[in-house]
Amino acid sequence: MGGASEHQGGHNHDHSHSHGHDHGEGEGEGADGAHGHSHGGCADGEGSYSVGLHVAAIFVVLLASLIGTAIPLVGKYAPALRMPPFAFVVGKCMATGVVLVVATIHMINHAAIGFKEDCVPARFRESYDAYAFLLAVIAALIMHAVDVTVTAFVVGDEDAGAGAGEDGDKRVCEPHGDDVKAAACDVDDQGVVVGAGHRSSSHHHHCAVGPQPGKTQRLVSALFMEFAVTAHSLFIGLTLGIARDPETVTLIVALALHQLFEGLALGARIAESSMRLSLELLLALIFSFSAPLGTAVGVGVVAGARVSVAGVVFTLLQAISSAFCGGILLYLAFILLLGDFPSDMRRHAGPGAPHRGWRYRGIL
Repeated sequence: MGGASEHQGGHNHDHSHSHGHDHGEGEGEGADGAHGHSHGGCADGEGSYSVGLHVAAIFVVLLASLIGTAIPLVGKYAPALRMPPFAFVVGKCMATGVVLVVATIHMINHAAIGFKEDCVPARFRESYDAYAFLLAVIAALIMHAVDVTVTAFVVGDEDAGAGAGEDGDKRVCEPHGDDVKAAACDVDDQGVVVGAGHRSSSHHHHCAVGPQPGKTQRLVSALFMEFAVTAHSLFIGLTLGIARDPETVTLIVALALHQLFEGLALGARIAESSMRLSLELLLALIFSFSAPLGTAVGVGVVAGARVSVAGVVFTLLQAISSAFCGGILLYLAFILLLGDFPSDMRRHAGPGAPHRGWRYRGIL
């Protein structure tokens, strides 16, 4: 009877933890089997960390960033090399889908699992069930606050410049700088003039209604955009730098696409701002090196500080960074879906557009 009671008690104990992560040594294999294949958990083995792979990732992301920012700048000085606007739209749609999937299924989901790993202190693990989603929401709200603040500042500055003009009632749609020939402008259903210039992940790129924005306004807009995209690229690069090997390849693809198309948007804005070539190159290089720098910092933390990829510090660091950067990417993806997608559909697949049917299918 005593043996049966002991067996029954052990059986009940095992089932009491079946909902989350088992804590008994005998159940460790089951926990690893459930999660080790995807993110490594607190166990060694599949949660390995290869410095060589992450160093290669630095150069892949750097190359994608450089190509993205270089295309608009080269097109400014060599019109024959300008990228067709519709090709940019299709690529942007593909990148939006990749970013959306990586943000939700990959980063936020894995962060939620990471906060529940066995090596995380029980007091922290059991205190709150949704740390990953809370951090993702906080990150999205921070991005929204930055977006609103920067947009209000830039639009207010442009309105002040417009008020000083003499042709306040005249509608002008001019993509600024020598890059203008590749852009087109339409008037949407509300009568707002919409530019074919690119919109970044966090800022609006509309043609002006009224006098041409001055050189100062265009420069301020480019600098604010530079700050925003560089800051979040740094954080996302850090997440790649501390990712375990099973996640790294997926993150490399997602981050390379993200940097490529964000670089295109930033490069177009820089090309429009009529600044000196030396300053254009400086801003392009700052953005291009931001994500690789974040990745290098992550590699240094893991390899240089000898942080165990199976330890509590690494697990929590990765969960926090994945949740926060997942929220950033989620916000950026929805900005593209809700902002750029409808205007791109009207501009490139709306009534009167050439090859409308094929373009409509291509964007979808």
